[in-house]
Amino acid sequence: MQEKELSNEESLKLINRMIYEAKGYFYESGVSALVYGFSILLCAVLTYFDNKGAIHFPFAPFYIMVPIFFVQAFIQIKENKRKKAKTFTDEAIDFVWTGFFLSVFAALCGTFVNAGYIIITIILFLTGLATFITGAIAKFTYSIVCGILCLLVAAISFFIQNSTIYLLLAGVAVFVWIIPGLLLRAYFRKQHG
Repeated sequence: MQEKELSNEESLKLINRMIYEAKGYFYESGVSALVYGFSILLCAVLTYFDNKGAIHFPFAPFYIMVPIFFVQAFIQIKENKRKKAKTFTDEAIDFVWTGFFLSVFAALCGTFVNAGYIIITIILFLTGLATFITGAIAKFTYSIVCGILCLLVAAISFFIQNSTIYLLLAGVAVFVWIIPGLLLRAYFRKQHG
């Protein structure tokens, strides 16, 4: 393998990344996690009540997530521009969650062949795995434990293949995205007050 000669600018960027990584630099406002978490919570609860006949929607409530993906992408791009440096940890976590969203999208294709509630079980497993890996990369014990619990919930969901599975998804949204989002938001406000 041939080594590439770095320009002065590339060398400075690399040194800057390594310094910020060593300092434990962290820039995350938590807004993206909150938007996604509350959206999943809302869609899961609405779908549960729609399936129970308590309310009626002219479309599947999870279609609300389509514009939310664009909103979240906008928020992520905006936050990335504000970062002083994108660390190796940031990149690794971004790859994990990009893989997660692509996998969820692929799993949702199962709805076109009426795969049923098993799709939610798959999404729960993917969520647990992504959360666990994120916690391991960031050395954030809460996410490691939450990822393990989410994997257990996913295993339990094999036995709950009815509309109650949406309540499991709602609970996972609270623990995986909303609580960490609130923690990140409080930390961000304290740091950037």
